[in-house]
Amino acid sequence: MMRPSLPGRDYWLALGFRGVEYPRNYERLAKKLATPGSSIKVAAFGGSITQGMNHAFKRTWAHEVVGWLQEAFPSVKVTLANLARDATDVGPAAMCWYQLMPNDADLVLVDYSLGGCGMLQCAGIATQLVGHFESFLRRVMRRAPSAAILLVENFYFYEFTLRRWNRDTKSVAAFSVPNPFYQTGGDMHEMLASRYRLPMVSAREGLYDLMYNDTAMMQELGVKRADIMVDDKHPNQRGHTILGRGIVAWGLRRLLREELHAWAEGGRPPTPQALPKPVSPLAAQEADADTYCAEGLAFQQHVVQSSVAGQGWRWKDSSSVVEACAAARAAKRPVNCDKWGYYNHGYGKSLDFVVNTYNIRCAANTLEKRRLVVFFDRATAKNFRVGSSALPPAAWVECVAGCSCEAFELGGEGGRYPSETAYGSTLVTRHPQCTVRLTIRDKGPAGNDYFKVNGVAVVPVTDYANLTYIDHMAIDKEAMFLDTYMSRGSQLTIIGRQ
Repeated sequence: MMRPSLPGRDYWLALGFRGVEYPRNYERLAKKLATPGSSIKVAAFGGSITQGMNHAFKRTWAHEVVGWLQEAFPSVKVTLANLARDATDVGPAAMCWYQLMPNDADLVLVDYSLGGCGMLQCAGIATQLVGHFESFLRRVMRRAPSAAILLVENFYFYEFTLRRWNRDTKSVAAFSVPNPFYQTGGDMHEMLASRYRLPMVSAREGLYDLMYNDTAMMQELGVKRADIMVDDKHPNQRGHTILGRGIVAWGLRRLLREELHAWAEGGRPPTPQALPKPVSPLAAQEADADTYCAEGLAFQQHVVQSSVAGQGWRWKDSSSVVEACAAARAAKRPVNCDKWGYYNHGYGKSLDFVVNTYNIRCAANTLEKRRLVVFFDRATAKNFRVGSSALPPAAWVECVAGCSCEAFELGGEGGRYPSETAYGSTLVTRHPQCTVRLTIRDKGPAGNDYFKVNGVAVVPVTDYANLTYIDHMAIDKEAMFLDTYMSRGSQLTIIGRQ
């Protein structure tokens, strides 16, 4: 395990490590890695950094980690299921994509600290994305109870342009400042990591003082920022190597070395595997049960075909790596890159689909409430807009037969979260054939009449309120912050290094 070299000094690599005592399932992982002939299954979740933006599934940091493990333990076979999808936050993973992971996974790599967390949307425990992150972790741990989990924090290394009046020159001077160190999802994720005994590694911790100082980076790594980054957040191949074989591999080596040492000295006593109560008040409102999800290709079976033909809906995959997706499927590799869905133009065009909101696997009969989630493709619509309106297109969602729900709007807002696979939800009653109707709505003076719907999910919700006044205060605080963000976000001027 000590033989493969790591790109960087030990001191620098250690800055990114956030370990915990008795990390969940790492004793099992270490023993299996040390057993010749074992097969080690690794699953990776995240956004474009993990999928490999503009690289069509070539080697990312996750592949580098798997390569390091294979070199460190040559007598075992290590395989990777890369389940990341570009331009997405953790919400769809929590409600759908965790089910793509094999239930006998040995190691799960999770990178959702960047997607959606760009403007302090993950700075509070009661924010939506932090709640989804905790729900995702709980569902992963229930689906793969023997898996070790490693959280990875990436960071958006952009710069703000500020302007200041210069009294000497009597002019306005522009200057740049780094994205604040606290602007991350990692701080809340680290709280959850501690709660669930999950180790974490951080690109922010290891690279922040280097990314904005090429002199320091040259001294430490022998490269400049432009040598390892495609833009402000995506590494190039060299950057993926530094992240995967540097920061992440160093953390794994530290964790596995301690476990193997303890094993050699007689082993450790078994540690409890039961999940603690949720930390986030939003995660606490979701039942400890699996969701139902039909997103992407699976969505077709729920759509009423007469509404497709009658209203002129068409089927489309808008993934940026369509060919790579097709090749991966042909090779029977588990992937999560498809963005299939039905799309249409025209104000008033509607699409009906039917979903069972009654039976949810592993949900208790006493759980009467369900949350209906509809996924749509926000970014693709930008390429189909009519006129010059900057607003995303919108659709109206309502329950029209079998079940009842409060109708809601999808899209039509300024983009609180940048995820391309976006979603909206409402509480829905239980019914084996709940008919839902989505209708395109005209938004903005230019008339954005394009919409693409990607899927549906049903999330079981507890039928009791167990929130304290502190929980409600936390939820209200985050709601007030997001309202302020929506009103002020357009005033921020950001420049990025290309």
